[in-house]
Amino acid sequence: MTFHKYVVTAQKPTATQFAVKGLFTSPHETNLILGKGTRIEVYTLTVDGLKPTIEFSIHGTIIALRLYTPQGRDKASLFLITSRHKYCVLSFDASQQIITESTGEIGSKETKRRQTHDTIYHPQDYMNISLPDKHIVSLAFLQDSHMEPTLLILYDDSLGRRYLQTFTIDAKNRQLVPGNIVMDHFEPDANTLIAMPAAVGGVVLIAGKFIRYLKPNQPPVAIGIRPSTINSWSIMNAEGSRILLGDAEGMLHLLTLNILQHRVDSLSFIGLGSTSIPSCLVYLDNDVVFVGSTVGDSQLIHVRRTDDTAAAAENGDILEVIDEFPNLGPITDFCVADLDKQGQTQLITCSGVAKDSSLRIIRNGVGLNELATIGISGVKGVWALRPSFHEKHDDMLVISFVNQTRLLALRGNTMTQLDTYSGIDVNSRTLIAVNVKEDMVIQVTDKSVRLMDANGQGGLLDEWVPEGNAQITVASVNPSQCVISTGYKRLVALQIRDKRLELLGTTQLPDEISCIDISPIDAENPLDSSVVAVGLWENVGVCLLSLPDLRVIHEEKLAGTVMPRSILMAKFENICYLLVALGDGQFYNFKLDTKEGALSDKKRSFLGKLPIHLSTFTSNGTTHVFAASDKPSVIHSRNKKLIYSNVNLREVRCATSFNSVSFPDAVALTAKDGLVIGQMEEIQKLHITKIPTSDTPRRITHQEASRTFGIVTERISSEPYTASTTTGGFEILDDQTFKQLDRIYFKQFERPLAATCMTFENDNTEYYIVATGRDTDEYENKSVGRIIVLQVTSQRTLRFVSQVKTDGMVDCIRPFQGRLLASVKGVVHVYKWEETSTLVSTCQKQLPSITETMTTRNDLIITGDMAYSIVVLRYDSKSDTLTEVAAHEKLKEVLAIEAADDNVYVAAERHGHLFVVEKCLDESMNDEPLLETVSVWHLGDTVRKFRFGSLGMNNADPDRKPEAPTLIFATASGAIGLIADLTADRFKLLDQMQYNMTRVVKSIGDLSHIDWRSVSIMDRKDEAVNFIDGDLIESFLDLTPQQMQAVVDGLYGGRKLDKSVEDLCKVVEELMSAHP
Repeated sequence: MTFHKYVVTAQKPTATQFAVKGLFTSPHETNLILGKGTRIEVYTLTVDGLKPTIEFSIHGTIIALRLYTPQGRDKASLFLITSRHKYCVLSFDASQQIITESTGEIGSKETKRRQTHDTIYHPQDYMNISLPDKHIVSLAFLQDSHMEPTLLILYDDSLGRRYLQTFTIDAKNRQLVPGNIVMDHFEPDANTLIAMPAAVGGVVLIAGKFIRYLKPNQPPVAIGIRPSTINSWSIMNAEGSRILLGDAEGMLHLLTLNILQHRVDSLSFIGLGSTSIPSCLVYLDNDVVFVGSTVGDSQLIHVRRTDDTAAAAENGDILEVIDEFPNLGPITDFCVADLDKQGQTQLITCSGVAKDSSLRIIRNGVGLNELATIGISGVKGVWALRPSFHEKHDDMLVISFVNQTRLLALRGNTMTQLDTYSGIDVNSRTLIAVNVKEDMVIQVTDKSVRLMDANGQGGLLDEWVPEGNAQITVASVNPSQCVISTGYKRLVALQIRDKRLELLGTTQLPDEISCIDISPIDAENPLDSSVVAVGLWENVGVCLLSLPDLRVIHEEKLAGTVMPRSILMAKFENICYLLVALGDGQFYNFKLDTKEGALSDKKRSFLGKLPIHLSTFTSNGTTHVFAASDKPSVIHSRNKKLIYSNVNLREVRCATSFNSVSFPDAVALTAKDGLVIGQMEEIQKLHITKIPTSDTPRRITHQEASRTFGIVTERISSEPYTASTTTGGFEILDDQTFKQLDRIYFKQFERPLAATCMTFENDNTEYYIVATGRDTDEYENKSVGRIIVLQVTSQRTLRFVSQVKTDGMVDCIRPFQGRLLASVKGVVHVYKWEETSTLVSTCQKQLPSITETMTTRNDLIITGDMAYSIVVLRYDSKSDTLTEVAAHEKLKEVLAIEAADDNVYVAAERHGHLFVVEKCLDESMNDEPLLETVSVWHLGDTVRKFRFGSLGMNNADPDRKPEAPTLIFATASGAIGLIADLTADRFKLLDQMQYNMTRVVKSIGDLSHIDWRSVSIMDRKDEAVNFIDGDLIESFLDLTPQQMQAVVDGLYGGRKLDKSVEDLCKVVEELMSAHP
C-alpha cells in the first residue's frame, strides 16, 4: 500500500475555545465571533437569535482571540495568535471579504503590513519583554483612565511564591518598570485577573474559595465562595458592577460589585443554575449569554430576572436554554457500524465529559423532522394541491389507493378528510393530480383525464376518456400539458386550451411504456415542455420524444432486464439532467440538452434494492429530488456535481412537496404504516444525533450477534474518591433504540479501561471482554487489573463468564487470531481461551513503556508506545512466542495507530502530528530492523482512534474500479477526517497543485500553509512530506475562473501543470465523491 496520503475533514471542529463580541462586520451590527481550533465563525445578533454570517479556516490552531477598535474607526479588528506563535489582525471590508491588516511572529522583529486602503491600520510596534525569574499566571491592563499604562501581573517567583505586582510601561525605553506589590499572600489557586472598566477601575482576582476586588492604594474587598474552579467570565454592564462567572462543573454564577460613591464597598455572589461546562462566556444583550464549551454543546442562555434570585436558582427557574450548538468533542473513541444493514455505515462516538457527555450517531445524510403522522396503509401515491395556480402554499393532499382516492385538507393546524372536492373522482385510483394554469387542476385516474376548477366549489370542466375505455397505466402532467400511456406501447399527448383538454397527438412506440415525465425545465417556458421522457421495458431503455409532434429524437439503452419505474427531468445549478430509476434500485443520470434532445455523460449508481420513485421538493428556496425506496435519498447538487444523501427513514414508497402555512417547506411521505409530514433538515454533509449519557463514555465496541453496543464509562466527580465511590461501569445498549439494557459498576478504586468484542478460536460464542486497573499504592507505582469475560443472554442482560487477574493495569485489549491480546503495564500478553472457560496467558513480551494503542495485521502486532513510538512484534502460533521484528527508534508518544498493510503503518502522536512509517524490507542492512518515517504532516489536533471505514453512501458506480479503504479519524476538537491512499502519479499532481494554490491564493492572515503543516517538536521544524491537504485541494472549486487558470499556469512562483482547469475540476470532484 502506498505511503502517499490524502487527508480531508468531513466534519469541521465543533469545540468552542474562544468567543468575543463586537462590531466586526458593520458599525451597526453586533457580532459574536467564535474560535474553534483552526476555524473562526462569525454570527450577527438579530431579534431572532444568532444569524451565521461568515466562517473561514486559518493555517494555524488558535490560542488567543481578541477584538479591539483602533482609534478613528467605527468597526473592530480581530487579533489572533496561533500555537506556532504567529499573530495576525483581520477586518471585514465593504466587499464582504476578510482583510489581513497585519501579520507577524511573536518573538520576531519582522511585521508584515498589508496595504489594502489608502489609510492602513495596524497594531503599534509591540515590545518583547522578558521576565526570566517569573512564571506568569495571569495579567491584565488596568483600565483606570487617569493612570499611565499599567499592567497587573500575577506570577510565581523562582521559589513558587505567588505575587500580584504592578508594572508600568516605559514606551520610550521599551521596557516594563516594576511597581508596588499589591498582594503577596494568598491561595495557590488564585489564577484569574479580570480588569474592571474605567468607571470602577482595579481588578477582580478569582481563587478557588475567595474572590477579591483589588485596586492600587485601596484596601481589598473580598467574599468567600463555595469551592469552585472558575474558568470563564463576562462583564455584563459598562460600569462593571455585574460579572457572570462559569465554573468547571458547569455552574453559572453572578458576582455583583456593590458600589458606593464610586468605590466598591462590598461583593455579593450567587449561583444562577447549570449550563454546559464553559470554556468561555460572552454576555450578548437583554439578559442573553453565550456559553462556549469544549466538552459539551455550546448554548445560548436567557437569564430570567426575578425578585428572589437565590430561591429561583434553587428551583432551576433562572436559566433558559434558547439554542444549542452541537459539539462532538472531545471524541475519545468511536466505532463504525452498518446499523440499518443497507450498506450505509455510521459512526458512533464517545463524546463530551461529565454531565455534558453523550454518544453521537453520525452518518452521511439528511434528517427529517417529523411534524405529523397519519396512520394509513395501502397508499399508492400522494400529491399536494394549492387553492389556485399562483398560490405559494399547498392546502390539500390527494392520496391514492388501489381502487379509490382520499382527500385530506389542511384547516388551521388540523388535517380534515373531505368527501368531495371540485371534480375529483374519489372512486378511482389516481395516477397523478396537479395544479395547472388558469386556476385549474388535472386528475388522471386509471379511467380518464379530468380537468376541473381548483377551488372546492367548482366542478368538472372537461374529461378525456381513452378509446374503447382502455386503462391508463402511467401519466405525467405539467401546467399546460398531459401525456399518458394506455398500454400496448401507445402514447397520447393532450394540452389545455380554453379550459378544455385538446388532443395533441398519439404515437406507437416499439416497446411498452413504464414511466413518463414532461416536467418543464426550460426557464423561458415554465408552463410547458418541448420534450417528453419515456422509460421503456422489454428492451430496457429511455426514449426522448419532441412535443407536440411526438417524434423520437433520442434513444438510450440501459443495462439489465429490470424496467425503469420512475423518470424525471430536473435542473440543478442551471444544468439539466434526466434521472432514471429502475425497479432494482439502480439509478442513472444523464446530462440533458433540451434544445437538441440529446443525452450525455451517463452515470450509474445504486440507491437501494427496491423500486425507486422520483419527485421534487423545495427546501430553503432550492429544489431537490427525493428518491423514495427502501433506502430513501435526497439528490442535490454541489459544485455542479450530483450528490446523494441518505434520509433517516427506513422505507418510503412515494413523496411530494407539501409547502403549507402550518408546515412550511414540508414534504409528505408515504411509508409502510402511514403518511408522514415532516421538514427536511439542512442538506448537510453529515447528520448527527445526540444520545445523552449519565456518565462519560470512554470506549465503545459493537457486538453483531446481540445487536448491542458495549460502552466503558467513567464517573467524574468533584468529591474525593472513597472505596465505595462508583468509578465507572460497563453497559450494553440496544443498537437501534440506544436504550440501556444492562450495566455493571466498578468500585474499590478499580476503573474500567478498555473493552472489545470477540469470538475465541475454539468457541463460537461472541463475548464482551472488559479490562480494568487499580492503583495499589498512593504513589501510583504499583497496580493490579482484571480481564473480565461477559456474555449477553437471550434476555439481553450481562452474564459473568470468567475473569483473570493481572499484575498491572490493563491499558489496551484487542482480538487476535481467536485469542486475546492485552497490554498490561508495558507487557503484551497473548491469552488463550481454555475449554474450562478460563483465560490463560500463553506468552508475553516486554515493551519499552506503557502501550495504550495497538493494532494487528496477519501475524503482526503493532504497538504504539507512550514514549518510544512504534514497536512491531510477530506472533508464532506454533511455538507460541512473540518476537520483535522492527522498531521506530524515536521519542514519540503515540496515541493512535493502524496498519495500512504488512509494512506500512499510520500513526498519530501527542503533538498533533500524523506520520507514516514503513518497515525496512532489507533486514540484512540493519542489526535490528528499523521502521523508517516516510510521511509526516501536522494536523493540529489530537487523534485518539483510527478505524477503517467510509462515510460515503454505498451507491458508487459499479462500473468503476473499487476504491481502497479509507481510514477515519476523530479528534479532541470534535473534527472527523479521512485518510485515503494516492497513487504516485496522483500525488505528484496534487502536490504541485497544492503548492501552486498557496502561491495564487493569499491565505487569511497571510499565514504560511507550508509552515502550518510542517512538523515542529522542541523547536525543530521539518516540512510535511507525502501528505496532501484535502481541505486546501477541494477549495479549488471555490476559486474564480481566473484563479483556477493561474493555478494551472503556475503563476507567482509555482510550476505549470500539464492539466487543464477542467481536468483539475474532475480530479477534485472525484476526490470529493469519496467523502461527504
